[in-house]
Order: sequence, then C-alpha cells, then structure tokens
Amino acid sequence: MKTYIVLSDIQFPFEDQRVLNRLVLPFVRDLQPDGVVLNGDITDAYDISDFAKNPDIDSDLSVEIEKAQQLMAALSQCAKDRWWIGGNHEDRWRRQIWRNPQLKAMFKDFDAAMRMKDFGFQWQPYGQGIHLGKLYVTHGSRVRKHSGDTARAHFEKYGISVLVGHSHRLGVYYHRNMGGAYAAYENGCLCRLDPEYEQWPDWQQGFSVVQVDKSGLFHVTQVPILRRSILIYGGKEYRIEA
Repeated sequence: MKTYIVLSDIQFPFEDQRVLNRLVLPFVRDLQPDGVVLNGDITDAYDISDFAKNPDIDSDLSVEIEKAQQLMAALSQCAKDRWWIGGNHEDRWRRQIWRNPQLKAMFKDFDAAMRMKDFGFQWQPYGQGIHLGKLYVTHGSRVRKHSGDTARAHFEKYGISVLVGHSHRLGVYYHRNMGGAYAAYENGCLCRLDPEYEQWPDWQQGFSVVQVDKSGLFHVTQVPILRRSILIYGGKEYRIEA
C-alpha cells in the first residue's frame, strides 16, 4: 500500500500562511507519505495575468518562485515520489511566451524557472496529469456552481475516476455503470479565503490523502481544514493554538 498527499490551489503569494505552515506541512512531515503531488495553481503568476491588478498589492514573480522553492524544499524531506502538475495559473507563463515570442530567450519555461529538478520534482504541464493507481490526478479545466458538480463534470469529460483542483472546493461524485464503479473528487484549496475580486467565495480549504494498493485500487480521504485552525486524520487532531 502506498500513500500520497495531493495539495492544490495554494496560489503563492496569496497562500494562507497560517494553514499551510502551521497545519499542512506539520501533517505531511508526520505522515511521511510515499509521494506528494502539487496539483496546480501552486503559484498565482499574478504579475503576468490578463486581469486588472491592484497597484497596492506587493507582488513579484521572484517572490512566488522563492515561496514555491521553499515549499518544494520542505516536501523533499517528506516524500520520495514528488510531482508538480500545472494548473491554469502556471500556464500563464506559456501564454506570456506565446504572446511575446521575443521573450523566449530570456523567459524560462515554468519548470526551469522553479528549478524543479533541483528539488526532485517531476513536471506535467497544464492539461496533463498522472495516475495514482486507477485514479487520474489533474488540475482540471471546468468549474460548476455547487460542490461535487465540478467533480462530476470532470468524470463526464474523462470517463474515469479523477481528482481535480481548480474549483477551490471540496466535493465528491460517485458513479457506477456496466464498466464498474468510479469516483471523482474536488481537492479544496490552501489559498486565502478573502480574494480581492470576490466577497465570501464558496470555497473550502483542504487537501486529499490517497492510498493505493498493488492492484491500483485506491481510497481517497478528503481532509478539510476546520476554521483555519484544525485538521483531523486517522484519529489524530492537528490544531493551531491561539
């Protein structure tokens, strides 16, 4: 049996530092999984987004790179198998180069800019994914209004069991047909819940623990973050004391 932790939608520099540094990373260090998957939108790429930007936000790509490298360094001490799957925010780097081909000589590809190989991370660009047994893990490209509906939309797209990020929600959808039983999951987020562009978004902080047996069968445990202060897994409570 192998155990993997899947984290998504951290969105440096808009991460929830309290949750990430005082709950999630201590949990990962304790669990010592076989693998860890960063499932997209780990950085925001705010400076090169197409959206209007708040001039009062102190943002810089170098800050995002530094924070991402600190995260990879921490996770490299916890898991042997390490993956980073691109999300639509990481894909802003590619779009920037394609719109401005003259930048190709000086603007590194995303995985090179992050120095992923130095931290032992394997890279999969946006739109691709990896298999954890019979579970396909990819960032996702669709968003529906309610929890679980985005998971269903990705099952309908791929026709297999799938775990996605992208929606910033936790949710699950089950389906059985003549081909067997399937499940699809939304992985939650670890970014702040007070974005500048929306009030009181319907997001849930959390992540997933995936266990895979030798045959490829899997079990997903979704781990919600409670009140930005508590997570519970395997009968153990992790808590940020005030």
